[in-house]
Amino acid sequence: MHLSSLLTKTWLIGILLGFGTTQVNAVAELGDKAPNFSAKTLAGQPVSLLHSNMGEKPVLLIFWATWCPNCKREIPDVSDLYKEMGDRLSILAINIGINDTADKAGKYKYKHSMKYPVIFDEGSHITNTYKIIGTPTQIIVGTNGTIRYRGIKTPTSAEIKGHWAELTAK
Repeated sequence: MHLSSLLTKTWLIGILLGFGTTQVNAVAELGDKAPNFSAKTLAGQPVSLLHSNMGEKPVLLIFWATWCPNCKREIPDVSDLYKEMGDRLSILAINIGINDTADKAGKYKYKHSMKYPVIFDEGSHITNTYKIIGTPTQIIVGTNGTIRYRGIKTPTSAEIKGHWAELTAK
């Protein structure tokens, strides 16, 4: 599939989900500085992108929803990645807060054994800041604070290791 076809489909999904068209031209691109955010995990722990071992570890942000079938299919891949690389890669799963509640996200996290930190994006502030137009969307922020990956599929540990020098460059 060509990138333009993928972007068109992503744009259409965003419109169908009610994200509007103003976000299509304002996507945070590869190489851009990742916008900082502060939130609390479902367990009540404060988290901030700049304080998620930034500078020490790359950070994988996973934007998801309980009603997203592709998000559910990605959970085993994310869990494997967390088990294998959690000591070297921070993982934050961000429920986009659209047609979900924190309670529903918490029950989903428990039901699907999501061991990595989960944030409920009340008001979709983080989601809007990152211009997310479909789920799942994964973003890897390198140790220098720039966006190094943005895609719809969870990268494998082999793919991450293959780009490790790029992800950890200062």
